Amino acid sequence: MILASPPAEKETGPAEKETGPAGMETGRLLEAVYPSISITPLGHRLGLLYESLPYVTPRLRLSYLLFTLPTAPIAIGLYLWLKARGVRYVATTEGISVENVITGRRLANIPWQDVAAIRIDAASHSPFYRSTDVVIDTRTQAEALRLPGVPWAERFTHLLNSAHQAASATRLAQQRISERSLARAALAAVPPQA
Repeated sequence: MILASPPAEKETGPAEKETGPAGMETGRLLEAVYPSISITPLGHRLGLLYESLPYVTPRLRLSYLLFTLPTAPIAIGLYLWLKARGVRYVATTEGISVENVITGRRLANIPWQDVAAIRIDAASHSPFYRSTDVVIDTRTQAEALRLPGVPWAERFTHLLNSAHQAASATRLAQQRISERSLARAALAAVPPQA
């Protein structure tokens, strides 16, 4: 009995780019995050309801005990609806984008070279869902992109800042390499003096 080996998968080298819908360059995927149900009006109201009664213990509210189980089907329905029909926030080596879950179509995109700052909007914090809005400023706009309801926003913001710094360092290194090769070409074009 001869066992056939599975076909070898094509490995993408570091210089190759992955392409998304319509052949647009997407870069390598770093992370895709789905927004919390706190971005929906009903999810926001559920979060307020869950935070409405006082703490019984240092970490447990009375409202968690009374309201979460009876309203769980509503919250689960919202969660599944957002997973199936909502958007996702995608961080790649090329930039940050907002994509439609079903079609994969980009709704918004900002390349790392245009990003000026990435920050968390503390006023939008939802304590029950542990989600906050992440705001991306560009060099031309103060709030070019807002990512509402990012769960564990501090971690995602750290990832975005790290990717932005890496992209900037890579761009600077490529620029220096290009300048050196131009200088070498210019020196090679000068005839030797006798």
